Amino acid sequence: MKHTHRIYTRLGFLIAAIGVVLGAFGSHILKELIDEASLNTFDTGVRYQMIHAIAIITLSLNYRKFDEKNLQLALALFSIGILIFSGSLYLLATRSIWGDDSYKFIGAITPLGGIAFISAWLILFLKGFSPDDKSEELGSENKSEPSRRRHRSSQPEKSI
Repeated sequence: MKHTHRIYTRLGFLIAAIGVVLGAFGSHILKELIDEASLNTFDTGVRYQMIHAIAIITLSLNYRKFDEKNLQLALALFSIGILIFSGSLYLLATRSIWGDDSYKFIGAITPLGGIAFISAWLILFLKGFSPDDKSEELGSENKSEPSRRRHRSSQPEKSI
């Protein structure tokens, strides 16, 4: 995954920061401008954005444990899901502000974002882990000599 994990980690940080800004915007500004049902829709978008931003960050920071191709696909699907699912909910929730009801069709694409989320989670569930979990290998190679000595020294030496 060379440096792709760094890109997704940074993207996850950015998506989370935007989620916090949108959450604050919804709590402090939108609550005066839209009805409660629309505000709940907006909050749902923020919640899913934050959950999946944290998933992107966590997975990309632990990339060695996962199959590279499946992880990249899952991370891409999470990103697309955020854009489509949360983005469409933001547009639907705020369409009364814009005075244009032409955003109604956006509701039809919201489930596509949900399908992207579900697909990513299922890819990780079914094929996510690396067949030869490199993190376990690295963990066993990284054991320091002093810890091995400590373990051995806890047993009395046998003399022959």
